[in-house]
Amino acid sequence: MGNMMSGLNRIFEWIMRLSVINVLWIAFNLPISYLLLTLLLADDSSVMIMILMTIAALAPFLLFPATTAAFAVVRKWVMGDPDVPLFKSFWGFYKENYVRSLVGGLLFTLFWIIWAVDFYYFSQINIMISSVFLAAGLFLILFTFSFISNTVHTVLPFWQSVKNSFFISLVYPFTNILTIVGVGVILYVSLSTFTFLLPFFTVSIISIIAFTGYYQKMSKIVDNKKATNE
Repeated sequence: MGNMMSGLNRIFEWIMRLSVINVLWIAFNLPISYLLLTLLLADDSSVMIMILMTIAALAPFLLFPATTAAFAVVRKWVMGDPDVPLFKSFWGFYKENYVRSLVGGLLFTLFWIIWAVDFYYFSQINIMISSVFLAAGLFLILFTFSFISNTVHTVLPFWQSVKNSFFISLVYPFTNILTIVGVGVILYVSLSTFTFLLPFFTVSIISIIAFTGYYQKMSKIVDNKKATNE
């Protein structure tokens, strides 16, 4: 009975941790959260485009800093420190990485806008070309996650971090596939079946999946470097 209660207590602790970080992410993204909800309910293409443009304008200032803070907390969990204070840590990481994540947000928002315009244009012309851009979009997801993870995990000059994140996104394809599939499944389930995950768990779980994939690749790179030096 004692073991069962201890196990239940750990489960409830993790439910609390995941939900608090998810709610904090939403709170720091209130305008974008509202726009995303409106986007899900919109049925007019012109309205949807306007909403997406507004989200793109706000993303560097709200979405990227809040996501970086969530990844920073998740990094503590993945590296064996689950008892980090949630509110204090999230706010501290938010302030600490705000400027860097804002600059990165401007760059990656530009990447995403270029990709979206090209994908929309070529999808009207040729299915094969649109498939190439779809694959590029999956890589851009990995690239974005790698940059955010690299921001909270390493201390590097900005452009060096961007360069490293690009190459990290290319290596270990099996881990990349697992990351994309994991994120895709969580998004699909959250949007189609278990919508209660969206306000409480979706962002936290995606952050864990994305940072864990990045951390595994970084660990392998470090191990390979040590083996080469020896």
